[in-house]
Amino acid sequence: MNYRELLQSPLVPSQVISSTRKAAHHRAPVLIQGEQGTGKELIAKIIHYSKDWKYYRFYKMDCKLLTEDAFADQLNRLFKENHYGETPATLYFKEVGQLGQTNQFILLELMEDGIFQNGMDKRAIKNLRFIASSSENLKEKMVQGKFSEDLYHRLNTLSIHIPPLRERPKEIPAIAQYILEEYSKKSKIQKVDISDTVLTLLKSYWWPGNLRELEQVIIRSAIFSEGGNLVEKDLLFETDNEHNAFIDFLKRAEFKPPEFKTSLLPPEQNSHTLSLFLIELVHRIKNPLVSIKTFTQLLGDKFNDGEFREQFYRIVTEDIDKIDTVLNGLLNYIKINTPLEKKDTVHVILEEVLRRHDQPLESKKIKIFKKFEKDLPETVVHEEQLRYIFNALLQYAIPSIPPNGSIGFLTKSFDRSTQVIDDKKSLQGDGKYIEILIVFNGYKKTVEPFQTVLGIPTTEKEEAIELELRLLKEMIQKNRGTMTFEVNEKKPRTLISLKFPVERRKLFYYQPMKA
Repeated sequence: MNYRELLQSPLVPSQVISSTRKAAHHRAPVLIQGEQGTGKELIAKIIHYSKDWKYYRFYKMDCKLLTEDAFADQLNRLFKENHYGETPATLYFKEVGQLGQTNQFILLELMEDGIFQNGMDKRAIKNLRFIASSSENLKEKMVQGKFSEDLYHRLNTLSIHIPPLRERPKEIPAIAQYILEEYSKKSKIQKVDISDTVLTLLKSYWWPGNLRELEQVIIRSAIFSEGGNLVEKDLLFETDNEHNAFIDFLKRAEFKPPEFKTSLLPPEQNSHTLSLFLIELVHRIKNPLVSIKTFTQLLGDKFNDGEFREQFYRIVTEDIDKIDTVLNGLLNYIKINTPLEKKDTVHVILEEVLRRHDQPLESKKIKIFKKFEKDLPETVVHEEQLRYIFNALLQYAIPSIPPNGSIGFLTKSFDRSTQVIDDKKSLQGDGKYIEILIVFNGYKKTVEPFQTVLGIPTTEKEEAIELELRLLKEMIQKNRGTMTFEVNEKKPRTLISLKFPVERRKLFYYQPMKA
């Protein structure tokens, strides 16, 4: 990809081209800020690949996905690969505002002194370039004491703010056409044009997902377009069980072609759509307030009368702060009145726990296989208990798996009435269950079958793991579930089966409010 050409493409807002070009010419740290989906990572890559640094590695670290331990572990792996700075490299920290205080200190020490400490090991690292991005207001987090002031000022040496797509309505036609042309080149398909009516609809939508959402809408519409011109009916394609705010917008715009059958939206979908609209409305009000407040600060210097200047600034600032407080309250109100249905909890927690054990799995080169049931039902077992169960089982399994071995995970749901007689006896209650199967190479006799094997000496660590498994079994039984082991010593292979009752009610949660 030619990033120099990309810098001149419609994807990049004209107001950030100059600052992006300057950042590419220098090694100074860069902080890229903007809403989610505005293209912050794209700008980071343009900065890296536009000049001489394009010959070196670009390492991305998603701070939103990294736990406290995983952050240091991943840095350590990167530095080993890079021979501790012998070759220059760019470190890109995506959503840097999500870093905890400990990791903020690690990053600050790395930026200020070029020192990376991992446990007792302390090394000097050189030839690094730092780029960070955030969809949060880091200055606000700094004032609240949630983000290091020193780190903020270090990262903010060069600052680039990417405006949301709703503030670039005149650029949307060029962006949409560019996306279509690039997609046509990559897919080697006939180029599709866009009708004027479609362009009008695209410019009228508020695009909460910004560039990412526009790209999804354009490409998906082009795929299902039947002619050489993208028309209104092509925009209406949506997958089953998908909430699509853009489709809702088209419906509210009373666009009803003959091919489209209107239907009433369920109450919860109407409520969610209204919430999106209100959130968008709040942000549209808040953005001008920031501009007014900034302009007021600059305007104050123009007054000769110092007393009048202070009074003017105080009155305007107080009024703006009052409005801002009301708007923040409205946002919190929207959040606590917009329940979100819990989905895929078992899979999400399992992936999270696997990431925590990423280092031992990689060090032994253990292959991971997954086969997850789509739309797996929720279980009655609490999230923290699931997290504890998966974590303990991985701590048990990994040491027994040989190098280059494998571990597999399978999930499925079933009705108790369809199970064999022996299984019915072990399960409590009626209804549906989910099963989580964990299969791996190797086995341990000391925990078979959940009772201490008398006469066989064990280490303190093995005894601790065995005790924890017995506690797991008790926890699972209290949740009306079962845990069984099947050990094949010849292969060797161990299969762990977990069965939990399905939660009959729909579970909901609310978005956390800002402190």
